[in-house]
Amino acid sequence: MKKILALVLMLAMVLGLGSAVAVAEQPVETVQYYCSIGAYLIKLQEEVDKWNATTGAEQGVYIEIISNINTYSTDCEALMQAGTFFDLVDKGTGNPNWIQQGWIKDLNTIDDEELKACIDGYKDYIVNGINIQEGLLYALPLEVVPIKMAVNTDLFEKNGLELPKTWADVVECAKVITENGNGEEFGFGWSTWAACFQRLVFKESMSSTGLGWYDPNTETYDFSRFEVPVKAVAEMFQNGYMLGADDLGIDEIRAQFAAGKVGMFPAPAYDYGVYTAQFPAECNWTVIDPPTIEEGDAPYKGVYLDRVGCSICAPAYDNSSDAHKAAVVKAFCFLNSDELNSAIYSIGGMIPYKVSVIENTELSPEMGPQFAIFSDIANYTSMSLFPDKLLPLEGDTFSVVMDEIMRGDLEWDEAVADLNERYNAAYQQLKDEGDIDLSIYHYEYNIAR
Repeated sequence: MKKILALVLMLAMVLGLGSAVAVAEQPVETVQYYCSIGAYLIKLQEEVDKWNATTGAEQGVYIEIISNINTYSTDCEALMQAGTFFDLVDKGTGNPNWIQQGWIKDLNTIDDEELKACIDGYKDYIVNGINIQEGLLYALPLEVVPIKMAVNTDLFEKNGLELPKTWADVVECAKVITENGNGEEFGFGWSTWAACFQRLVFKESMSSTGLGWYDPNTETYDFSRFEVPVKAVAEMFQNGYMLGADDLGIDEIRAQFAAGKVGMFPAPAYDYGVYTAQFPAECNWTVIDPPTIEEGDAPYKGVYLDRVGCSICAPAYDNSSDAHKAAVVKAFCFLNSDELNSAIYSIGGMIPYKVSVIENTELSPEMGPQFAIFSDIANYTSMSLFPDKLLPLEGDTFSVVMDEIMRGDLEWDEAVADLNERYNAAYQQLKDEGDIDLSIYHYEYNIAR
């Protein structure tokens, strides 16, 4: 309990957001949004501040943002398990268990005309399995996020290197940059972020594998297809070619890349906003497609993440007054508005789903060429769905196991065989119990070029 209380106090102070906004007087209803946003947090806060001072003030609503990117899912889940609920949370596609716990409100059950109009504006983009899980419309579409790689071209030119095409190239380039860096420059960036392997290795490498760790065609788990990239990361860690694995959070390693101290770092598209607004790059940099496992062109399309907007937390909403419920809906509608998405897109913070937002937004004249590369999704497609968070899994998660492999504490073959066995057994148990509709996780998935 002490840990949870300490966490609550920490969250209230994170970045000093919300409380640092100067307003004439605190509105009657304060809506707390506990979010996982980091890449365009500064722009988001600026736009929320404007809304709080204008429309929000007129309506008696004040949005308070509390951001926690590095350990968001774990911390948010721990808080809700302990009975601490925020009005709005980022459930995302990867936490279907939050619906099972009764923590997420079905948007279709709220009788509010403004909300209905907001939902209707997204009707062409709402997808079962992404925005709808367990029959609940839990969040609206937000953005597509292709995963590529940011490269410090200064360090590559300094060391006479060509941009990498394969994971073997990545290791070799990282070796040269680090050995010539005199302890000040490192070839590759990594982080203590729990999602590093899932996001920055597995998903990034699907242009080579065609599948993630879970195959929706066969309803089976197989981690062996990522042997090459995981071993490449392990080689870079064990030889000291990377920075950040022991002590830097995700934003901290991004800051090191921006400072010119890191040669390569995998980058979702919203990292354009990171390196131009959050941590303006002090180096020349560009963006490349993910490295391939084998020589030659990638045999499959790359994947983008289907990011959804915030969700309304059911316990917080259901147990509040009518006035507070109305305030939550108004805050939710603004956070999912074309107005806000356009403002964030204008500086390269996101790639919105809505074609109308893209077409009607004037991009900042200061936009660099990197965003055009990030936003090119001509050969990218949606990431497959996976039921990880629903599994009654025994033992360590694959993120923990992959980290131990990286550090040389586990052998690949034995560790992966154990992972496959445990994950498939857990999924089969889930199917046998029959308490959860798993149909959205079984479908034809083919991303060949």
